[in-house]
Amino acid sequence: PVKTSSSKDGFTAENLVDENIKSFWVAETNGEGEWIQMVLEAVSEVRAFQVNYHDYKSDLYGKVPGLYHQYIIQGSKDGEQWEILVDKSENKQDVPNDYVALEAPVSARFIRFKNLHVPTGNLAISDLRVFGKGNGKAPKKVKNFKVDRNEDRRDARISWSPVKGATGYNVIWGIAPDKMYSSWQLYGETSLELKSLNTDQNYYFTIEAYNENGLSERVKIIETE
Repeated sequence: PVKTSSSKDGFTAENLVDENIKSFWVAETNGEGEWIQMVLEAVSEVRAFQVNYHDYKSDLYGKVPGLYHQYIIQGSKDGEQWEILVDKSENKQDVPNDYVALEAPVSARFIRFKNLHVPTGNLAISDLRVFGKGNGKAPKKVKNFKVDRNEDRRDARISWSPVKGATGYNVIWGIAPDKMYSSWQLYGETSLELKSLNTDQNYYFTIEAYNENGLSERVKIIETE
């Protein structure tokens, strides 16, 4: 769950955690009193954060000098005792998609973002992302993985059975078993219509499931002609 200090109509807290860059949260003000608080499913090993600001009604065009963002991010195991994990209170740089890796992993379940300064008239954020690893079990290997090239050779339909406890899946492919450089991340879905292949090229496919605790073993590579 996620909650915020305030929100404007239609730009609610849920938009912060939907992994959709087109949706975003907007606070009532752009001042220091605005905050975000989220609760992870369990105490987890937190390693990094990303704050993706949105330019909602910014009225800023081109390269504008002097822009900067300031904020802090705190973490807590119990929601009562907090420690500062990211301190950007003295930052003087424009960081609209700020990724911060922690020097060492921190155990936390509660995460709190506090706004200090934004260069725009609105405090708007599309995603507050938390990177790390849970303390449970990774999902099991995917079953019934199938790849069918369509009559139009540029297209392929890929499908598999759902894996209990999986958050999503990574479909991985390439032109050779040791050259599988392309991937597609999906959340909760069990099929993919791929429309980006070369007609005269064989391809190799595999898949892995993932959740907050890690990755499953990949399935045996499938070759398609």
